[in-house]
Amino acid sequence: MNPKTDTLALRLLIVDDHESVRAGLRCLLSGETDFAIVGEAYSVATALRAIEELAPEIVMLDFGLGAENGDRVLDALAMRPDPPQVLMLSMEDERVVGQELARRGAAAYVMKQEPTAQILAALHRIRLAWLAEGSGAAIEPPRRAQTLTPRLTRREHEVLLLVKAGLPSKSIARRLNISDKTVDVHKHQLRRKLGLLTDLELVRHAAFFASDDLRAIPANGRR
Repeated sequence: MNPKTDTLALRLLIVDDHESVRAGLRCLLSGETDFAIVGEAYSVATALRAIEELAPEIVMLDFGLGAENGDRVLDALAMRPDPPQVLMLSMEDERVVGQELARRGAAAYVMKQEPTAQILAALHRIRLAWLAEGSGAAIEPPRRAQTLTPRLTRREHEVLLLVKAGLPSKSIARRLNISDKTVDVHKHQLRRKLGLLTDLELVRHAAFFASDDLRAIPANGRR
């Protein structure tokens, strides 16, 4: 007998570093019989511990966990054989971060500015897919958007990684043994290819970029 039935309430973990937000999500879900809140967490460490101990089927995960980024939880879950489904919540513009988070394993993404009905709708979509998968029904897999980093040159890729590492343009120029002006040209090309308008948007995008090992970028541009 398949334990996944349409009457099963899925175990749900709430992860947010603000108690008021966690309270609001508890209130939102108080009338929902399809979901059972099994715990709460407020940081990457407490989230991973709660996932290990409570075995939720769904994790409602805030992207910004104080000084940490919730995508670290996504990366850790990618190493598990049977990870929970993740509904990512964030103040960040979905056009900037949503596709990259989906590529890295998030089942759904909802901006916090959206009506709360959008959160419930996303949870129910996740639940329906979970039930269908358990029943053996043929379902269309979740659409995974293409990465937000199309056709970058090697140098553009290196510049993006160094932006992610928090280096200013002058330090990037020294690391790659190129001029400050050349760094600005690469940043301009990155903004154009990624559909971004400002350096701030580029920094935010780089924060979500699945980084490679920076040691692969030789000092002073030597290879």
